[in-house]
Amino acid sequence: MPHGKVTSADPAPTWDKRAFLCALMVFLYTFVLDDFVLPVSNGLHPLMFEVTTVGGVGFLALIGLLASRRPDVLDNDWFNGCAVTCSLAGAFVALESVGAPGPLYYLGSVLVDVGFEWALVVACLTLGELRLRAICAHAGVAALVAYGGTALMQYLPLAVPLACYGLAGPVAVVVAAPSTRRRLAAAAAAPPLADVSVTRPGVLPSLTNLLFVSIVVLMSAFGYSLGYDAHATMPLFLVVMAVFALVWVAATWRSQDLDLVYKVAGIIVLFGMFVSHPGVGSFAGLQAAALKAGALLVYYVEVVLYAGMAARSRSGGIALVALANAASLLGILLGSEVHGGVQLVATFSENAAYLLTVTIACAFVAFIVLAQRGFSLNRAVAEIEDPAPDGVPVPVVVPAPAVDLRGACAALAEEYGLTPRESEVLGLLVKGYGTARMEEALVISRNTVKTHVRHIYAKLGCHSQQELIDLAEKSSPVASPESPHSFQGDITLEG
Repeated sequence: MPHGKVTSADPAPTWDKRAFLCALMVFLYTFVLDDFVLPVSNGLHPLMFEVTTVGGVGFLALIGLLASRRPDVLDNDWFNGCAVTCSLAGAFVALESVGAPGPLYYLGSVLVDVGFEWALVVACLTLGELRLRAICAHAGVAALVAYGGTALMQYLPLAVPLACYGLAGPVAVVVAAPSTRRRLAAAAAAPPLADVSVTRPGVLPSLTNLLFVSIVVLMSAFGYSLGYDAHATMPLFLVVMAVFALVWVAATWRSQDLDLVYKVAGIIVLFGMFVSHPGVGSFAGLQAAALKAGALLVYYVEVVLYAGMAARSRSGGIALVALANAASLLGILLGSEVHGGVQLVATFSENAAYLLTVTIACAFVAFIVLAQRGFSLNRAVAEIEDPAPDGVPVPVVVPAPAVDLRGACAALAEEYGLTPRESEVLGLLVKGYGTARMEEALVISRNTVKTHVRHIYAKLGCHSQQELIDLAEKSSPVASPESPHSFQGDITLEG
């Protein structure tokens, strides 16, 4: 399978109808939800957005947990069937109970959202079978077509967007079924990510990794913009499409520079926030156009980012996309709630609300300038490793013959100030031990192993078990053939 590489040397993308249709359904559902469903449901059911978002986060966290620890229990037909059933049944229940009080509408909305979250995961897996340049091309065209179609739906009967709301998820799931089946089979054949990630963090970045933190912050801006309930109408929606197309082509058609799209989207959203000073309605159209263009770019980056993760990791793509999307939903919820807080402050003091808006905008800029200094979304995706390419466990090559393993570990432990227990773990790591074997050999828990490994990597400046082995091999004295501590190299399988 081709791995997306951030380079202009990628060949011109060939068109994949299944990938395009999956991307189209994902964008179409999101735009219909933002422009038609949320404006109505939020007025009738104030907590609907929060309830559905929390439900989606819980579902995605469960998928991520299963995919990283027990990928063998994920059944393609069962999950696809449940997702289609949830979407269709939920849409029916929600539409039938939209004007009625009580929990029935919330239940229907949660079911639709759960079905769609699975659809988003499998759609990104399908896009992830392409190279990054092709992913950008498919996602960009799909976003433009979906946004244009959603804008035109304003002139059609309400039944049209509502039908898209209920059917977009199921269509994506059905179209993506072949890709989903291949990915689930690869994940089941590979060692669990949770085990492998202890010694090879690149297969499953920590939730505190700047990649996931950046997703939360990026989608917080998206969630903040949703709070304005801004809708670009003719001819402003053409301006939104033109701005998106310009940034999309300039930033990702040749170089696939997701970082540039991210920053431009942030600038546009900030502009929309600043022209929305409470009490000033003169720039409502400009505000709507800016927020819509920024949100469109943000969501485009999200889809491409997830598909890029799936392209990098055939065996671990499901877990990566599910966890990243859970982080995304948390960010959207955070941004929406912050916007609600600003609006609440505006009821008491418009000037205080504007000052708070400026403060939030400055915090966003500070994060990009300071916290993300030297960070790159492109590089973060490129550093993701597959736990088992093509479903085959990754071999870890241990030091060459006649290396004094014990002497090498002792020297490294003394040089880098390792504790006695960390020295023991180091000795097992350079022997090629996986997480389970270290637990058994040292009679300690998985979390304790993870803690020691993390400390060892940090102190020695390594990022994987193989880097650690290479370091030990380079720094170790060579033992004589008769030395009781000489080590005859072999190959062990991670896991």
